[in-house]
Amino acid sequence: MHAVVVVWVVWIGLVLALSAVALVRVPDMSAPPWWQRLRSRVSPVFTTMRAQLGRAGTAAVVYLFGAAVIVAVCWPAGLVAHALQGPVDWPLFHWFQDRQVTSWSHFWLKATNIGKPRITQGFTAVAAVFFAVVWARRGLKWWFPLLALPLGYALEKYTQIIIQDVVHRGHPPTTHGTFPSGGCARVMVVYGMIIFLTVAWRWPHVKRAWVAGWCVLACLVSIQAYARLYNLEHWSTDVAGGVLFGLLLLLVMTSCLRLLCSEPLAPRGHEGAPLPTEGLGRHPDARREEPPLATPRDAPAAN
Repeated sequence: MHAVVVVWVVWIGLVLALSAVALVRVPDMSAPPWWQRLRSRVSPVFTTMRAQLGRAGTAAVVYLFGAAVIVAVCWPAGLVAHALQGPVDWPLFHWFQDRQVTSWSHFWLKATNIGKPRITQGFTAVAAVFFAVVWARRGLKWWFPLLALPLGYALEKYTQIIIQDVVHRGHPPTTHGTFPSGGCARVMVVYGMIIFLTVAWRWPHVKRAWVAGWCVLACLVSIQAYARLYNLEHWSTDVAGGVLFGLLLLLVMTSCLRLLCSEPLAPRGHEGAPLPTEGLGRHPDARREEPPLATPRDAPAAN
């Protein structure tokens, strides 16, 4: 078996194994103490903001503040990636370049398209309309998802432009891909928002549904990340930076979605264990306290 194939088999095998362990152990899983302490301190702040600004106003503050934090984190990360180009990126680039397999390449040249701008734009548009209809049928503010999903895509696009300009990193000799990988970030935030809203709509109180959703996202990001590396579309640190960038984007957007969409989505009679992300898709008879943020489980055209 070719070495590049072995790398993918081991990679996705590890992701699937960790996903299986998470699904088995999910009834015993709980938020770590440090996260519980953080939530207890932040929750009153968001409660006050919601009272003064409303849900939409608070979500706007989170969105803009989150954009600033993303740039602040990814800027130094990009400088580190630039410094690692010689010792890390070039050896990995040559390793994949020397092990191209024709039949294997055909597949990955197609698989990389899941992160292409046109594909993710299409998914964003369809999902925005679909969830707007779902919200309208349930008597909720239908324009929340219609606005939130495109804004999530816009957050990725324009913060990426800023990061690229301030980092100003070169690209591999084979493409114009630079730091951070836009494909990895788009997969993370676009499909992550869709998964988030789907689980919140159908199984909001089922822990395994949430874990399964993030496991699916981890597999999608793995496909994109490996494709970018194997196709020589990005430096390896571009890909790592794209995953970090996408994770931060998803954290911001799921927080905004929880603020905007924290009314009951599940039909009456739906049962299941409450989640760390309880509040979104709340059962009508559930308690009214709503923690402000949701943290997803961790789970990839060159940009």
